Parts: sequence; C-alpha cells; structure tokens
Amino acid sequence: MDLLMVRDRSTGRFVYTERLERRPGETSWAYVRRSVRREARIRARFDGDEMQVIVGWDVDSVEEFLRTYPEYRSDGDSDGVQEHGERLEGDAVDQ
Repeated sequence: MDLLMVRDRSTGRFVYTERLERRPGETSWAYVRRSVRREARIRARFDGDEMQVIVGWDVDSVEEFLRTYPEYRSDGDSDGVQEHGERLEGDAVDQ
C-alpha cells in the first residue's frame, strides 16, 4: 500500500492523504500507471509553491511515513498531523 499526501509547506501539516492500493488481479504495470495518473491530478489540484505533494511508498499511514522520514515532521512530533481520507470533489480514481 502506498500513501499520496499533500503537505502545507508553511505549517508542515498534511492537508490531504489518500491510500493507493493495488486492486485484486491488477498487474504491477497497471497499478503504477493508475497511481501516476492519480498523483498528476492531485498535483494539478494542489498546484502552487505553498503545497508539497509526496508519495510514501509501502507505508500505511502518515505516522509511519513520518517515522521513516522524520525530516517531514513540522515540530518533531507526529501528534499534530491532520489525516483526511476523503476524496476531493470531482476527483475519481481511474479503473
């Protein structure tokens, strides 16, 4: 499982997260193509210097990502992380 995250550069808070999972029967190549398309849509949606789009490969949560990459912590602690699993209006994951 991978995690697509959007982080506000000024505060260090994660403002959006989405889990990317390989579907049953989906080839690795199809999963990569679908994931890259989704990442491109999120990058376009959160375009600007104040937002940072990050893909965490093989992580289940923001907390796990921050343990692995502590340089992304805003205050040295993951307690302030806001995790949102909802989809953005108008965005759909390709089949």
